[in-house]
Amino acid sequence: MPDHNDKISQPILGDNMTFEMLEDLFHSLEINLNPSALHGFLCGRLSWNARDIETMVQKSAEFFAISDEKIDFADSTLRDFYNDTLVDLEDSEFLFQPLLPDDDMPINIRLGSLAHWCSNFVSGFADGVSGQINISEDGKQALSDLSFIGQVSNSADEKEENEREYSLVLEHVRLAVQVIFSDINMIDNDFLDNSFDE
Repeated sequence: MPDHNDKISQPILGDNMTFEMLEDLFHSLEINLNPSALHGFLCGRLSWNARDIETMVQKSAEFFAISDEKIDFADSTLRDFYNDTLVDLEDSEFLFQPLLPDDDMPINIRLGSLAHWCSNFVSGFADGVSGQINISEDGKQALSDLSFIGQVSNSADEKEENEREYSLVLEHVRLAVQVIFSDINMIDNDFLDNSFDE
């Protein structure tokens, strides 16, 4: 009798998970989910509780709505991805980037994925909240901005000005996430405060 796992491609391992690699993993696990949505949710959840990775791993089967058997098969890959995401969020050089399609993809696809990322960041953050939220005005504004960007339409066409606007919005998202993560996790970070106010 063939092993059930024969139907599932071995997850791709690597130092840095890309949008396309995570998309391939989802396909092999028969998960219908935008990779940016997962990364956004994960970043939001970890921003509130940076040590909540084990809970995220345990809840993966429920989150993906797939069997425990499939999740067990991908456990190592997902665990590495979750840990790498936390490392990126904690990076003191502020190199964090949302997981999005490559720049050679049409801008409407990238914009749609960015909106998915932002809306799921806010959802993940809210999902992790327990007790009273103690967050600065900058942090509140950053959350509000991400919520607004999460509702952006993906109808942009391939124009140079749209590419510039996309780059500006992406940079704003990147800094907003760092403000929120630093704020919640009590990281003293003058660079982020100054950059977000610009």
